[in-house]
Amino acid sequence: MNIKELYKNFKNIGITDTLVKQEKKRIRLLNIFCFNWLIIEVVFFVKDAILIDGPIAQLLTHLSLFIGIGIIVFLQYRKLHKQAIALFYFLLFYGVFMFCNVTERGIYVEYFYILIPVFLLLFINNKYILYATFLISYLLFIIPTNFLSIYPEGTFGTPLLILLQFFAFFFIVQHFKRENLLNEALLESKRKELENLNDFQSQFFINVSHEVRTPLTLMKGELDNLEEGAKNSTILYVKNAVNKQINKVKKIVDDVLDLARMKDTNFTLNKKESSLNDLIYKIFTSFQPLAIQKEIMMNFSMHKNIFFVNIDKLFLERAINNIIINAIKYTPKKGSIFIALYQEKKSVILSVKDSGIGIPKDDINLISNRFYQVNNSINKAGGSGIGLAFSKEIIQFHDGLLRIESKLNEGSVFSIKLPLLKHIPKAKKSSIDIFQEKEDNFFTDTTQKNILVVDDNFEMRMYLKSILKEYNCLEAENGIEALNMLSKHTIDFILTDNMMPILNGIDFIKRVKEIQIDTPILMLTAKTDRESKLEVLRLGIDDFMSKPFEKEELLIRIKNALHNHQKRSDFLKKTNISEKEVVKSEWITKVEKYVLNNCNNIKLNNDDIAEYFLMSRSTLNRKIKSETGLTPKELITEVKLQKAYKLINSNTFTSLKSVSLEVGYLHTSHFSKIYKERFGKVPFSDV
Repeated sequence: MNIKELYKNFKNIGITDTLVKQEKKRIRLLNIFCFNWLIIEVVFFVKDAILIDGPIAQLLTHLSLFIGIGIIVFLQYRKLHKQAIALFYFLLFYGVFMFCNVTERGIYVEYFYILIPVFLLLFINNKYILYATFLISYLLFIIPTNFLSIYPEGTFGTPLLILLQFFAFFFIVQHFKRENLLNEALLESKRKELENLNDFQSQFFINVSHEVRTPLTLMKGELDNLEEGAKNSTILYVKNAVNKQINKVKKIVDDVLDLARMKDTNFTLNKKESSLNDLIYKIFTSFQPLAIQKEIMMNFSMHKNIFFVNIDKLFLERAINNIIINAIKYTPKKGSIFIALYQEKKSVILSVKDSGIGIPKDDINLISNRFYQVNNSINKAGGSGIGLAFSKEIIQFHDGLLRIESKLNEGSVFSIKLPLLKHIPKAKKSSIDIFQEKEDNFFTDTTQKNILVVDDNFEMRMYLKSILKEYNCLEAENGIEALNMLSKHTIDFILTDNMMPILNGIDFIKRVKEIQIDTPILMLTAKTDRESKLEVLRLGIDDFMSKPFEKEELLIRIKNALHNHQKRSDFLKKTNISEKEVVKSEWITKVEKYVLNNCNNIKLNNDDIAEYFLMSRSTLNRKIKSETGLTPKELITEVKLQKAYKLINSNTFTSLKSVSLEVGYLHTSHFSKIYKERFGKVPFSDV
């Protein structure tokens, strides 16, 4: 650890997230004083030991002060900040008194008394303590100088003159302190205004992005219809060209939504141990055709070592894509792009170097800000200014760093630095789980099936009805209308949007489950984030698709859901089992029981479950996913949270820590966070 890191860590001793801004500022200031004071005492101890004959008093004074400052640091570490401040001021009085009257007599150290009440202004607002300190400092100044004959009479002036000096220092600093507090309050007010404005801006972009997805879906649908009857190659070319532009718009929409989501404290990445080499090679090969089309020479250099990192492949790939897209965009024909992957100490570096137009020096630190664009001829022709902002924030979520170097008209180098895993993951067995079943005839008599289409957009409902022409489609504009339709008609399948007026998709599904209507449900929505998907799947629906979607995929999913539902109904009829009895399969019940029995195991994971049930990890994933719609990790979390919910509401435990440990969570803050996400309230909020 170097001096800079040591100083930074020392400065933050005793700082916690629960402290308000002013308290953090005072704690850091006291730590800074102590750090410098410790150095001063060491220097003076060595100086006095070398230069003074018989320095017992001096050395004892310095040693006692050094020990006292160490105790202050310990009190700070233990979060005993008031006691630390009290000891700090005792040491100030003690130190100045000893220097003035014992160890450093006659060198005018007495003026340090003036600083004691001034220092106190930085840490305390209690006027009685301030004025008492002021008076004690004044008395300690004038009494020894007048009665111990250390200085000739009148050296410091009359007691009245000394008092005026004390007042001048004290009240000038007090005035500036008040001004500083007022300015800080004003800045905080402005900061909140900007934060609210930023939140409004983010919500605006979220709403606009959701609105854009619906027309994109309709456009894509019309293009697919055009392709079905098209024999002309020109029509197919136009179709492909427009589809490409739709995908570009969709990418911008996704980036805007993800940027807004990143502000949410609940935003997390689904990180896994992965080979960065494989990911970069895949990205490189995907961009080669575009580089060839633009006549850009694109090369890739990769170290022979395999670099394992903990990443969310989906998000990191999008972040890297944005950087390479920019390199291609700003590199002219006959230019070059060089991608390199290499190790630097305990990190791996991905470098993207281009021979493009470069970035002005003043803009380098700004181009990764949201919506910022460099003023050049290429950007004037279009651009959103969100690609690099998205990339930078995703890289930071991976504990990485994006570094940009550039020279105007010479090119740029974008370097991504990511921490390497401390251990190399064991090679996974390349086993393929052979899971053969008799293939059932997936043909369903679709002409007899009633599908309820629930969407507030008229054009979307018309488009969906045109896709589902094999079925008998009924429609509703919102959840309330849909519930009325369900009470009047026999519905075989529900296709619903999420964001709707009056009663949205999630609340509509909850109502359907409450009245125990056993109908397959597929949610079709513009919300694509993982949290929204999990929120919907936990309601027990059959499927989830995001807009824009592939028509054929939607038809296949609906057909499969109808087929599986039919099989289930036939099984229930043959075995005379009621619907209420078949809530979970016997195997899933056993899995949940195993998780429940091992709830307090902090390290419980899907490998433990797979080993217990004597199956491979991939088979376990597939079986749990097919029966619950959740991954094994999500199922473990769900079982633990359900147990926690019961413990809290039954008053079995009375402290957050005890419940957290009982269900296998070491940190109460993390447990509270996921508990609130699941149940909409923090633990013990209404107990």
